[in-house]
Amino acid sequence: MNRRPCPARSLAFGPEAPWSAAITVPARNEAERIVPCLEAARRALQGRGGLVLVVNGSDDATFPRARDWFAATGTAGLLFDLADTPEGGVGAVRRQAVAAAAPRLTDDGVVLTTDADSRVFPDWLDANLSGLTQADLICGSVVPDPEEFAQLPLIISQRGAAEGEYVALTLALRQLIDPLAHDPDPGGIGAAGASLAFRMPLYSDTGGIPALPGNEDRAFAALAEDRGWRVRYSHKVRVSTSCRLDGRAPGGMADALAQRISDPDPMVDSALEPADQTVQRLRLRRARREGVVQFGPDSLQVARIAKQLAELEHRRMRLSDVERELPRLAAAVRAAQADMERLTA
Repeated sequence: MNRRPCPARSLAFGPEAPWSAAITVPARNEAERIVPCLEAARRALQGRGGLVLVVNGSDDATFPRARDWFAATGTAGLLFDLADTPEGGVGAVRRQAVAAAAPRLTDDGVVLTTDADSRVFPDWLDANLSGLTQADLICGSVVPDPEEFAQLPLIISQRGAAEGEYVALTLALRQLIDPLAHDPDPGGIGAAGASLAFRMPLYSDTGGIPALPGNEDRAFAALAEDRGWRVRYSHKVRVSTSCRLDGRAPGGMADALAQRISDPDPMVDSALEPADQTVQRLRLRRARREGVVQFGPDSLQVARIAKQLAELEHRRMRLSDVERELPRLAAAVRAAQADMERLTA
């Protein structure tokens, strides 16, 4: 099917009253999933705000189905239809959605992001609002759709076991080396655009979601941490996402699932690193965070630590690397626990 040669369109729905919350969603060729996504978001909102949906580069029925849904439900929202995906990919689309939402927000309004192939849990907004009383950016937990996951080959779960253990050890090490009062029980290691929540002062200070075709979510969270904002990885904020193998953005969950099937030694989560490098990065991140508090994010002291972090080369790990490094990471956790016990004795 050829792409529609139409210009950008925008429609507004519902009353023009200010929003206390805006849920933003990028969508490309999501005709089969867009209505369940919007329905889940509407249930979470409970009339406390609006939805901003930016359909981009689509040649299916995503836009008309979303338009009809807005009209039928009376949900407040803004609907955009872009003939093409802008340069910068999903990051650029998210930026456009936030820019459209910002003028509609109350002074302390909250911006949230999710994905068109995802369904937020009914308590998603409430859980985010609760988290924002103690942190500035909430990165939610993304869980696979249980029905779709059950249909995937067993090898995906088998290959994910070692990675899951490595993630748990990485989080345990972070709690020992760089504990955070605003994130006492982290639910993950990486931000996901399927579930982010923040207010506009943070967004403006960081320069916004980077216009990147992939990993824009993690880059945004990293910017927030660099600027001294409190980032929480919450297991109480939950989103269910599809288990499809043909994703819309590179480096996403679909790519990870597909690699676990086809690659004999698949790449693992990009946030994972070898044990010694994990320890080194955590120590530097703690030093930078303390420097931001003491000297400010733009100080020379923080710049020196940031330079050390930048020079700490990140090497993407494969499953075989994770299996090899697991005993070393477990040993690092035990060593950090022993250090903590000595300090508190």
